[in-house]
Order: sequence, then structure tokens, then C-alpha cells
Amino acid sequence: MKLIRAPLRVSLFGGGTDLDPYCATYGSTIISFAIDRYIYLSWNPRPTGGCRLSYSQVEELETLKDAEHTLVRQAARVYGFEEPCTMTIVSDVPKGTGLGSSSALAVCLVKLVRGEPYGASLVKEAHELEQAHSLAGWQDYLPAVCSGFNVYRIDEMGFRVGIEEDPMTGTGPFRTCPWDIINRYGMLFYTGGSRKADDVLGSWQKSDEQLHKIKALADEVAEQIDDITPEHLAQYLNATWEMKRSIPGVTSPSLNRQYALAMMNGALGGKLCGAGQSGCWFFLVPPHSTTRAKVRNVLGLKEIPFKIAEKGVEVKEW
Repeated sequence: MKLIRAPLRVSLFGGGTDLDPYCATYGSTIISFAIDRYIYLSWNPRPTGGCRLSYSQVEELETLKDAEHTLVRQAARVYGFEEPCTMTIVSDVPKGTGLGSSSALAVCLVKLVRGEPYGASLVKEAHELEQAHSLAGWQDYLPAVCSGFNVYRIDEMGFRVGIEEDPMTGTGPFRTCPWDIINRYGMLFYTGGSRKADDVLGSWQKSDEQLHKIKALADEVAEQIDDITPEHLAQYLNATWEMKRSIPGVTSPSLNRQYALAMMNGALGGKLCGAGQSGCWFFLVPPHSTTRAKVRNVLGLKEIPFKIAEKGVEVKEW
């Protein structure tokens, strides 16, 4: 049996600029962190023959190449899995939450068949796998591989990671000032809704002017990230949310109300995770129990407790 897990992520700055053709033309700066909530992929041989694929539904198949699950089907056709087998996909959160679950799964699928490759090659293959069937940027695969809190630069030179040791070579995370801020101040809330990212991302590609502003803000934050204060980081989050919400289809009256309620009751700043429309809120809230309880109660949403993940994609075998 093989068990692969990859962490989900929260993207703070630069989201949308990692989509081509914008990224290929202007490059991208992404600031994000992996969280200790995961996608799990298990594989084991099936002596009775055939293939059983289990996720939110169950498929009994002759081969995974005929699966209804688009990522599994694509991976089976591109790489081929050892069959007959049982494959199971489990997630700590529902799909469509804006936490990069489909991209984390793509990383798991490539890791299952490739094994050894780590870093940039794994990111590129996972992107190619998902891009074959949906609109996918570059950023979501990076936290699943690298873990930790990082500044990513994406351009014609490839991926560069702004921490002391490059996790593309497999080294461990480097704890910075923002690492402590996120773990102490961060709160994550599930809105109860989900969306297909493709339905929202199409509008991002028509908004180069807004994407220029989002990239410029990400560059500005990246220059001072090692010494940033919680209050200053929150101000930047508020600014990026104001930019993001001006893109058609990203927000709604209900979401705008939730954001306003959180801010009125003690949150310093925040943003909606992922492409928009629904999913999860990320807020910075002072680490006082009364303030955090007030924000939690006024929103009335399910909180997802988390810490920054210290390890990227991992494989265990029995």
C-alpha cells in the first residue's frame, strides 16, 4: 500500500497573476503558505481484479483510464497506474473551498507514479496534468511541494522561492516573522459554499489592469515581508481584497456583509481564498481569546483550525 498526502494552501498576495498568458508575459509574485490540512491519496493492489476508485463517489472500473474523475483519468492515460488496484482520495475539506485541493491532488497523483522527482519537475508535471482539463495557474502546486510560508517568483527563469534555503531541493522550511504572525493571528472560516474555479477565473484573464495592481502590491509586500507587523500585513490584505472584489464574479452581497462583520468585530484584515465567489475566508485576528471568539460568533461560520504545514508532499509505503 502507498499513501501520499499533500498540504492545502492559503494564497495571500498575487493570486490571478500566475495564470497564463498574464504570467508568461509579465511574470508573477505569489505570497502564500501551506496549511496542515491535506489531500490524501492511497493506492493498493487488488487481487480480485478490476479497479475501485473512491472519492465523493465510488467507481468500479476495468481500468482507471475510463474513470469519470477527470484528474485520475488524465493521470492514468498519461502515466499509467499499476492495475488492478484500489485508489482512494480523501480530503480534510470539501472541494471548491479555494484552498487548492485539486492542485494538491494533482501533486499526489504525479508523486504516486514518479516517486523520486522533487521540486520544480513535480510542480510542472502537476500543472500540465490539471491544465489538460481546467484553467489552472502555477501557484497552487508550489505550497503542496514546498510547505511553509514563502514568496514565489515565477517568470521565464522558472520558479524562485524567497526563503533562506530553497525547498525545491528538498530542504526544510525557514521560519520567518510572517510564519509566527500567521500561526498566532490567522483564522480560517468555511463559508459553507463551494464553486468551480473555472467559472470564476475566466473573468481574471480579462482584467490586466487589475492584475498589474495585484502584482505590484505583491511585489511591495515581498520587499518587506521579513520585518512586517501584523497590522501592516493586515492593511495589505485589505488592499488586495479591495482589488480582488472589483473583478466581476468574485464577491456577492452576502460575502461583503461577512467581511464587514468580521472587520467591525475585531479582525485586522482578511480576504477570500482562491478565485472567489465562495469558499473560505482568511482573517488576521489579534490572538486574544475574547476577540477571536467575537469574530467567530458574529460570522457564524465553521472555523477550520490550522497551523502552517512544515512538510510538503510525503509518501509512505507498506
